[in-house]
Amino acid sequence: MRKFLALALAAFAFAACSEKGEEGTQGLQKGELEQSYLTITLAADNMGTRAHEGEYEEGTDAERAVKSAYVFFFDENGNAFDVSFDQATNTTTHGGGSNYLKVNLEKDGSDMSNTISDIHKEVLIINNYRGEYPAKILAILNWTPEKSSYKLSELQAKVTELGNDTKGFVMSNSVYANSKNQVVDAVPLTIANIGDMKPNEEPDPDKVEPVTIHVERVAAKVIYSADKEKFAIGKNVNNTEIYAQIKGFELYNDYEESWLLKRIDPTWTNIGFSWNDADWFRSFWAKSLGKDFTDNTFDWDNDNSVLNSMDYLGENTRPEVENRTKVIVKAQLVDVDGNPIEITNWYGKEYVGENNLKVVVANTLQGLYFWGDGYTFTGAAHDDLQCIARQPEDENAYEVYFQLSNNGSQKSWYKYENGNYNPIDVDDLNAELAQVQPALVYKNGMTYYWLDIKHLGNEDTTAEYGVVRNHVYKVNISDIKGFGTPIYDSEEDFIVPDKPEDVVSYVYAQINILSWRIVENNYEI
Repeated sequence: MRKFLALALAAFAFAACSEKGEEGTQGLQKGELEQSYLTITLAADNMGTRAHEGEYEEGTDAERAVKSAYVFFFDENGNAFDVSFDQATNTTTHGGGSNYLKVNLEKDGSDMSNTISDIHKEVLIINNYRGEYPAKILAILNWTPEKSSYKLSELQAKVTELGNDTKGFVMSNSVYANSKNQVVDAVPLTIANIGDMKPNEEPDPDKVEPVTIHVERVAAKVIYSADKEKFAIGKNVNNTEIYAQIKGFELYNDYEESWLLKRIDPTWTNIGFSWNDADWFRSFWAKSLGKDFTDNTFDWDNDNSVLNSMDYLGENTRPEVENRTKVIVKAQLVDVDGNPIEITNWYGKEYVGENNLKVVVANTLQGLYFWGDGYTFTGAAHDDLQCIARQPEDENAYEVYFQLSNNGSQKSWYKYENGNYNPIDVDDLNAELAQVQPALVYKNGMTYYWLDIKHLGNEDTTAEYGVVRNHVYKVNISDIKGFGTPIYDSEEDFIVPDKPEDVVSYVYAQINILSWRIVENNYEI
């Protein structure tokens, strides 16, 4: 006996454009029901891998797991097509019911929710009014509806979280443009998809054309790797070899949610690559959320994402440089044995250690600022000064400026000008010190590099950079050159990844883009 998934679908209401359509437009009487069925397949994103060998990968079991599944029905205009309402009281019109049904993921006492492929060529039993059928069908996995009925436009406008290993990753219909340049986000149904059957009769799937719903994950994925953990980047003033040792990775300008259904524009041209593949029910570009990013800071001390780890994120195809999703590569400047090397730079000259920097700065200020008792004056010394990290939102937040230390704040200060020692209070002196040329301080060797995530577009095209759902971006660091962008206070949240103009910071990265699809890009940042 054939196995099938029996879903009791209550009274459908759509006037089909066939010989049965006449009955659906007239008053319906109680009891005018008949049983029908359709066969349905939920196809994972790896469909077509044989034809595109090497371009796709299946994903992990957790990424393919189905914790819940709902099937939504619409008329030809995208209005909700009720499938559950009280047959005893609502016999002539549709309305007030629900246009979706929850798929029973248990069959013959066993759980079939492990992967998408378990929901394959199943049969849906339909109790429908004669001649009335839905025109479109849509599936959403691992997402729970919040109300009883949805128009297609409401689902298109819905924003959802991405899901995770525990809840399952949210998946919905694959959206693409058909040969008529129309958006296909719900699968059309025809009379050929629906078979008639007598009560208590077993449906015969071979007598109807199956309905295939291709689904894709709402999330994208980034995988981090590097050819090695420690890269030689040069020597310091003491002729010591310096290495950049990778400490972790973090995303910047990323969303933790996406549209529930992918949004596309079928008129797109000059994207930079062939973004639509109707033959395989796929598209590879999308409109993304235009609101503020979920996370546009990064934390140097957060080492959750290390080599060979991964993050999930939402779509971001905003083209502006400042809005692109970036990978922050967190590193530490160390010697050959892995000991941190603290490097500073002032007026383009490099020093080893913050203390040596303050000595140089204090020597420069000695002819201008003095402390004393009004009779004896001593020039500023290095222990009178401290470095202060700028606030993350400040321009050039990677720089430090100078202020009086606790030691210096206890002294009486004078400013030498016009041949006189004129008293100056601590606040005024700090205000003047804040105007001194700032410095770069790689405190304890802490630094970072960053790169924009590349997509499939050619250079200088709309889709050169971007993050699109159901793609895997494999970010591999093949080389690092330069000291990167310095970090002085690791407890600060960093807001704007920035490259100091006078510090050479490059990352050579190889990015493989999967959709659970594979495309290789080598580029230098």
